[in-house]
Amino acid sequence: MVRRVGESVEVRVTGDLDDAPMSFLWRGRLYVVRAVLGHWRERREWWATAAARALHGDECAPAAGASATGAAVPGASVTLDRERDVWRVEASAGRAFGNGVYDLCREPGVDPSPTAQAWRLVQVAD
Repeated sequence: MVRRVGESVEVRVTGDLDDAPMSFLWRGRLYVVRAVLGHWRERREWWATAAARALHGDECAPAAGASATGAAVPGASVTLDRERDVWRVEASAGRAFGNGVYDLCREPGVDPSPTAQAWRLVQVAD
């Protein structure tokens, strides 16, 4: 059974170049990653962000990087095209529990440091 989740999770990464997940905390339970089954990058739904709606006049507040009149402000930028990293992992909450397949995604933050990136559990197949 595959379920869409969309919940925030706390993730510990390997620390190598790819920063693959080692474990994650979900609903108070620690899951240990047994295997990484896949890793890919995907575009976010940039058209649904507040910044995109504001640029098209669908929001009351001006978009980041725009003045109250909607004109671009020099030096400011609106990031609409950021991609998110997705890892499909096999993990379990311990020996007594079976393995499941989990899709974890790391949403890019404004600050490129790893601490500024939010992790989400987007899908579970168990």
